[in-house]
Amino acid sequence: MSLIALVVALALTLGLSAYNVELSERSISRTRAQLAADSAALAAVAESAPYGSGDVEGVARSFATANGANLAECLCSPGSTAVQVEVSMDGMTARARAVVDPSLLMQGVTAFDARGLDPRLELAVDELVAAARGQVRLVSGWRSYEQQAALWRAALEKYGSPELADDWVARPGTSMHERGLAVDLGGDIGLALQLIKQLGLPLRRTLSNEPWHFELNGVGIGP
Repeated sequence: MSLIALVVALALTLGLSAYNVELSERSISRTRAQLAADSAALAAVAESAPYGSGDVEGVARSFATANGANLAECLCSPGSTAVQVEVSMDGMTARARAVVDPSLLMQGVTAFDARGLDPRLELAVDELVAAARGQVRLVSGWRSYEQQAALWRAALEKYGSPELADDWVARPGTSMHERGLAVDLGGDIGLALQLIKQLGLPLRRTLSNEPWHFELNGVGIGP
């Protein structure tokens, strides 16, 4: 092999090595950016859930920063069941979406009984569940006074004060569930909201910290 050929071969080898190193570095940066996006999205959706403090974007930014990235966008709001974030890091951008099933976070809700529901509410929920094709389900319907009292006592034990317990469970005798005018839904709550609007169903969310809780439209809390 001539000296010129040897030099050319060496140059090509060095060039390919540098190219491979660059590709490796870019791959590492891309992976790190995606990990930062994933962690920010997961933290944000947890913060959006009932036991978070409500600072969804702040938590997403904090987790992105902790992983060496900058939060570029956060499509998130307190009480939402899904968030989407975008982060930037070392010239890379990465997106991640996280979804939570609110029914898995409910404060000890195990009572499922549609028998005592107002017929209008029962009809609306049946139509919603059918339209959702398995993606939305009824988790809790009518509750007796005793069932509501048990839930409130559990919340009181968990949070340590009546004021804090009241934030999560209505006191017995005051719950719309006891009157058959409220239900708790599980599954894709975002889809439920879309279908309620599309189908014109008489359902509304009344509790900002319980995105799964729906009541019959036009019904007050009086006797």
